[in-house]
Formats: sequence, structure tokens, C-alpha cells
Amino acid sequence: MVTAWSNSAVGTFVSLCVALAIVNAGIVMVIQNSRVLFASARDKAWPAPVNGLLGRLGRFGSPWVATLAVGVPGAALCYVDLDTLYGVTGVSVTAMYLLVAVAALPSRRGAHRHAHAWRMPLWPVVPVLLIAVLAYVLTQQEASHLLLTGSIAAVATLYWALYLRPRRDTRWLVTVPQDVREPAGP
Repeated sequence: MVTAWSNSAVGTFVSLCVALAIVNAGIVMVIQNSRVLFASARDKAWPAPVNGLLGRLGRFGSPWVATLAVGVPGAALCYVDLDTLYGVTGVSVTAMYLLVAVAALPSRRGAHRHAHAWRMPLWPVVPVLLIAVLAYVLTQQEASHLLLTGSIAAVATLYWALYLRPRRDTRWLVTVPQDVREPAGP
């Protein structure tokens, strides 16, 4: 399209910029997900040796082991069929949004019933509409993508039910780190 508007050099330049943006987005996702994995180790979501390994910081305060744990499998996914990656990613994102919409319905009960921050215009139309649309979208996906995503969710659920939940007093202790502020200068 760009080449049709201008010439092949501009089209090549725009294509290279798009490729660079995709590489940059990949780097950002690895950094973000490695920080999430590091935080899970900090919050003791894993057995102690794994927490120690994933919670290790490098010379510059970066979670280098967690970054490798995210980056290496991510690099291996470069060799997976693109249709499978698209399908599983689409099913995963759709399922997550569906679960958030389902969780929104009971969230307005109890202590949050009258809190202003929990208000939504046309309540509960939006979550109910989202549930209907996203459930329909999931019915249109390939069975293999649904099974693969469901298997990943089942393994995660089993990990929670068999390891984290029975150890809720010592595992998955979500903390909010305090900001360390430098003292004001003279």
C-alpha cells in the first residue's frame, strides 16, 4: 500500500520500521513478563529453590534468571507454526477477558457494593454482554487451540489447588514493595 502511494524505497523503509517495532514489542514483553515471573518468586509462589533462583537479581538489579526463563522458551516459540501461535494466543486472551467479565459480576457484592470506584454505567449490561460475545467467540475457535489453552489452564489450576492453596499461609504472599526515596538534597 505504501509502495503504491510512493515508491519501493519508501515501502521498504516503512516495512523495516514495522519490523523494528515488532522486535521492540517482543523485547518489551520479555522484560515485562520476566518482571512478573520475578515478582511471583518474590511473593513465594514456587517451591523455595525455584523462588531463590527466579528471585535472583543481577549486577544492575535486573532479574536475569527470570528473563532467561521467559526469553528462552519465547525464542523456541519462533519455530512453532504461526497459525497455532495465533490461535492459542487468541483463545488465551479471549478466555482471560471472559473470566474477568465473569468475576466482575460477583465483585459488586459485599464491601464493594457502594464504593464509587466500582460503579459502572448500565451495570451489569457490559459484563453480561461481554460474556455472551466472548463465549460465542470461543465456540468459533479450533478445537486444538481450545484444548491446548485448556490444558495450560488445567495445569495452572492444579498447581494452585494442590500446591499453593494448601500452603496459603506460607506461599503466594503478595507484597507491595515500598518505594525507596532518596533524601532531599541540601
